Amino acid sequence: MMIGEPMPSQYDWRFNIVGIPIRVTWLFWLVNAALGYTSAMAVDNGYRRLAAVVPDVSSPGLPSLLAIWVVAAFVSVLIHELGHALAFRYFGIESHIVLYHMGGVAVPTAGYAFQRGGARRRLSHADQICISAAGPLLQFLSAILVGGIAIYMGIKVPMISTILDFVGIKPEALNWLPAGELPKNAWVYAMVEFYVLISVWWPLFNLLPVMPLDGGHIVQNLVAIIRRTDGVYEAHAIGTATGFLVAWWFFQSGSSINAMLFLSLAMSNLQSLQGRMGPPNW
Repeated sequence: MMIGEPMPSQYDWRFNIVGIPIRVTWLFWLVNAALGYTSAMAVDNGYRRLAAVVPDVSSPGLPSLLAIWVVAAFVSVLIHELGHALAFRYFGIESHIVLYHMGGVAVPTAGYAFQRGGARRRLSHADQICISAAGPLLQFLSAILVGGIAIYMGIKVPMISTILDFVGIKPEALNWLPAGELPKNAWVYAMVEFYVLISVWWPLFNLLPVMPLDGGHIVQNLVAIIRRTDGVYEAHAIGTATGFLVAWWFFQSGSSINAMLFLSLAMSNLQSLQGRMGPPNW
């Protein structure tokens, strides 16, 4: 989930999936193309260098690889938001989806959860945790499915090794998995690698305890269950600290765009925190 629903535009693409209205803003395509430019260029350059020494290896070129990145981002983010929307539906609430910037939002629109006898029931904090977790979970499962199919077909997926190294799992522990071979066409490599990358890293960072990310909403509702409050103050306090720490980590890693994103989220959490503390005493 992102910050809020953007205003409709005549350039938006609209369609439905399983009765859920979906709107994709024109800015979604531009932002994701900008985000994927470096990755697409790296794959293109890598395959061009490989083609100089290995026969039958080719790259379709940067524009085609960039298009693959954008499509992969679209499918992955759509699956994420469908997870939220289907969870809303499970609890008796209909919703619509809007994809914009680098993410999206599932907006509840109509319907109620009913208790036995027809009395209206508000969503519990546990229900809201399930709804917040459903998006990242479905996105992770789609990455496992795509990566698993690729490995079964004998396609090498370097991103899996990167992820295992990040979480501290040694490659030797998974020697039973076939290593696979690098596809001779960059199209195939990019379709698998880009999708797994997006469908693992993006939901992983989305689960960080920073409002208004899914992780922030999960923390808010957990605090509400434990302390019997709305949990908003605590969620913003945790989000402020986490946002600044993650921004610093990204700066240290040389990822300025992600650093600025989490710095802005940290400042937003800090402002919300200050707002709940009341006006200053002059």
